[in-house]
Amino acid sequence: MQSEDYVLKMEGISKEFPGVKALDNVKFNLKKGSVHALIGENGAGKSTLMKCLFGVNKEDRGEIYIDGKKINFDNPAQALKNGVAMVHQELNQVLQRDVMDNIWLGRYPKKGIRVDRKKMLKDTEGIFKELEISVDPRIKMGRLSVSQRQMVEIAKAVSYDAKILVLDEPTSSLNEEEVKHLFKIIRKLKEKKLRCNLYFS
Repeated sequence: MQSEDYVLKMEGISKEFPGVKALDNVKFNLKKGSVHALIGENGAGKSTLMKCLFGVNKEDRGEIYIDGKKINFDNPAQALKNGVAMVHQELNQVLQRDVMDNIWLGRYPKKGIRVDRKKMLKDTEGIFKELEISVDPRIKMGRLSVSQRQMVEIAKAVSYDAKILVLDEPTSSLNEEEVKHLFKIIRKLKEKKLRCNLYFS
């Protein structure tokens, strides 16, 4: 298979923490438009591998390529700018702010020097409609259930037009119906050919 078939290649990834070898010469390739599940026991290194991709952890050895270009992210902000988004199992949201504030925090649409809240609302509603998420963008995040907050975080990741979307244990806080909805979102992203690749770990 030609290297251009892959949107992501991780080669020889190793990572050690004090007293623990989390990753040992891991190789992983991801084709465009594919969905993968990383399955293993707690402590197997699944989240560590994804955090190396997202710039949270720095691998000790190995190389990462996106679209054939070697990358070396120093932080998640760099990863997001290069089309890699990650929804963490531990949600990090501003519960006192509304939903759309949480989605666009740090990249608010502007109208002159002011935040364009009308556009922010319209853009948020558009993403929610596409993903069939029934949440009022103007409600405070702290009023949502954990599963609703997770759906908002997935919508936020999608809003970056990511080519690689990492979901860390996305079903852990969802009931059966919510899991079905999550899978529906994944199928929708594939069918629309958004060039969005998803991991489960």
